[in-house]
Amino acid sequence: MRTTLLVAALAVGVLLATDAIGQKPAPAAQERTFVLLPRSCYFVIPPRKPAPAGTSNRLLVVLPGGDGSREFLPFVQDGIAAQVPDDCAVALVTAVKWRDDQVVVWPTAASPVPDMAWPTEQLVGAVVDQVAREFAVEPARRAVLAWSSSGPAIWPLLVAADGPFARGYVAMSVWPEPVAPAELAGAKGRRIVIDQSPEDTTTPFHHARAAYDALSAAGAVVRVSIYRGGHGWNDRPLPRLKDCLGWLFGAQAAPAPRWPPPPKAGANLLRNGGFEQGLDGWRTIANSGRLTAEVQKQQRQQGKQALYVRKTGGAPLDLVTQEVELPPGRTLTAAAQLRCKGVQNAWLKVWRYGKDGKPIDDDVDLVRLPADGDWQRVEKQFPCAGAVRAVVQLVVVLDGEVWLDDVSLTVDG
Repeated sequence: MRTTLLVAALAVGVLLATDAIGQKPAPAAQERTFVLLPRSCYFVIPPRKPAPAGTSNRLLVVLPGGDGSREFLPFVQDGIAAQVPDDCAVALVTAVKWRDDQVVVWPTAASPVPDMAWPTEQLVGAVVDQVAREFAVEPARRAVLAWSSSGPAIWPLLVAADGPFARGYVAMSVWPEPVAPAELAGAKGRRIVIDQSPEDTTTPFHHARAAYDALSAAGAVVRVSIYRGGHGWNDRPLPRLKDCLGWLFGAQAAPAPRWPPPPKAGANLLRNGGFEQGLDGWRTIANSGRLTAEVQKQQRQQGKQALYVRKTGGAPLDLVTQEVELPPGRTLTAAAQLRCKGVQNAWLKVWRYGKDGKPIDDDVDLVRLPADGDWQRVEKQFPCAGAVRAVVQLVVVLDGEVWLDDVSLTVDG
């Protein structure tokens, strides 16, 4: 796991190298800890040019996504820190893995993990207090940057009345809906950037819409940034970071969001439903570690290839899934071509969710897969009045082989 993350970090460094040419280098990072917070680790990058005496510097606290480790330091120091104003200090906070089976990267008091000695918000508060005091940073000039796994830990701090940040940049993250309006009262007047890709299958784009609607209604000043390429720092991220961080630390009005085109009734809402572009658009969740999901040309029903899924060894369940936004309509039609061999306990499911984030009903089974059988087409109509998004799932609980092709979701006009 550590080797994979290191390779990924090196790949990000190569990807960002072209954008970084000609940038002002950031000062060297200083590694620190808090004695009273065992295993805590953070890095401080001083401002390139501190503000004149008697005036306030700025502060950007960074909580990385992924595993939240120190391996993001090169990206933060050479990439992010080079995009902030000259009078801005940067603090990189790293996550602690309290035990090997920990799933939540940034545990909080509301979402603790076993053996946790302190929650994320306690470390973040300590870092803000220490670095803001060291570099004379006023509360109005303190900002946070979080992405992916760190987003859920930072959203509550951004909307709390007594939160440590007046400004926040959250990228490729889920929005913790539903959120009661009273919980967002502290967001009024705060400046927030939401950075999301419509092609993101890990944190689907509806999270960006929900965050914008809720925060704007609460009186926050919200800028939406849209990039291509799916989950991750894709689509020339450094120029985007420079532009968005400049706005975040400024006072300009937020431009109107330029949302991607809305989904259309009558068209297939799934991306790559025939798997002609491999697994693009689909997400594999291999909880068991014994699921193989790939495209195959030997067995197919439409086009040049189909999805092939093989699992051995039984539970826990595994998934191949895709989430889409829905246009207004009364009926959703789901269809697919499938082939099975030795299948035990597998389904195709279609969930529909309302604006409150809850399923609109409990009729979600498109089909329970047969144990064996050659290609067959399955189709079913579901009510979708009031639904704003749908999730298609191939659920594989026990052993078996499944071929899937020509999957579609359409909504009537």
